[in-house]
Amino acid sequence: MPPLSHQILTSPRQYLEMSTFPSHRQHLAGSGPTATDPAPMVREMNSPKSPRRSPRWIAAGVFALTLTLVPALVACGSSSKESSDSATSSSIPDARTKSLDKVKVSGDFGSKPTVEFATAYVGDSEEHIVLIPGTGAEIKAGQRVTADYVATSGNDGSELDTTYGKTPQNIVLDQKSLLTPVYDAMIGQKVGARILVSADLTADQGTWIIFVFDIIGAQDVPASATGTPVTPPAGLPVITIVDGVPTITPPTGDAPTGLVTQVLIKGDGPAITAGQTVLMQYTGMIWASGKVFDSSWGSGAVDFPVGAGQVIPGFDEGLVGQTIGSRILLIIPPDKGYGTDGNTQAGIAGTDTLIFVVDLLLAS
Repeated sequence: MPPLSHQILTSPRQYLEMSTFPSHRQHLAGSGPTATDPAPMVREMNSPKSPRRSPRWIAAGVFALTLTLVPALVACGSSSKESSDSATSSSIPDARTKSLDKVKVSGDFGSKPTVEFATAYVGDSEEHIVLIPGTGAEIKAGQRVTADYVATSGNDGSELDTTYGKTPQNIVLDQKSLLTPVYDAMIGQKVGARILVSADLTADQGTWIIFVFDIIGAQDVPASATGTPVTPPAGLPVITIVDGVPTITPPTGDAPTGLVTQVLIKGDGPAITAGQTVLMQYTGMIWASGKVFDSSWGSGAVDFPVGAGQVIPGFDEGLVGQTIGSRILLIIPPDKGYGTDGNTQAGIAGTDTLIFVVDLLLAS
């Protein structure tokens, strides 16, 4: 049975995210120990009730290397000085470095930097320094930034996570899901910048974390699917738009026995190929009960690798070949969902058919 929490969400991106609660991606994750999403540390999980995201190093308490992401980048709570006060004095080493101007970073943009400082780093405040100014487009709130980064422990200077030599991290600049110091550091910079950032994660990680980011690119993120509406055949679950959000009307009758993929809006972007990472918004419902067990709407679009065996089979089969900009209705039978074991945490039985409506926003 695919684990509720996919290990792809437990990499450095965990440090960037703001919450340690399970993520939506956990519900979709397939089995296996792959960890290809390196920026969990940067993203923030904004709701303890949301089963959608996993901790990251990048999140505000947990941006993990798998921004699947770096747990530290994800905001798990407050990353402010206030949060560090809750940590016991015995858990924090004596401070020898208290500001980023005492941290030495060497190396060229695009290559893995060397980060050196006298340990332990315990900052007077969270801060950032622009090491190399960018010359490209200005970065704005809500965009998806592509960056390489390295995360270093303030306690002992050890490397916690890096994307250099791997796949760069995609980070959506959303205040609700990103560590505050990371968000503040990126807004207003230009593509091509190298930024040094300090984040107080002592309450969640027991250490300050020092990040170096090389910002490679930035893209605007569509709010929802855009394209040509397609009228679905009769008998499928009805999708209505409520306050801008696609909403599934609980179905009646027996569920289909096979996978159903129905285009509701045909986007005019490129077709998704196996192995791509797709930024999407989605809602999932259990056919039998009409219960919504997961939704990204309201907490931010999420990236999933598609066609690589890292999500449930029905997602892989139903989304590869679809075009960016599309809205897709998926009806996924148990054998292409969570199998006979189901997914206890999500309330999914081994006999449950699932309904998803998915907006495909960007692919990389």
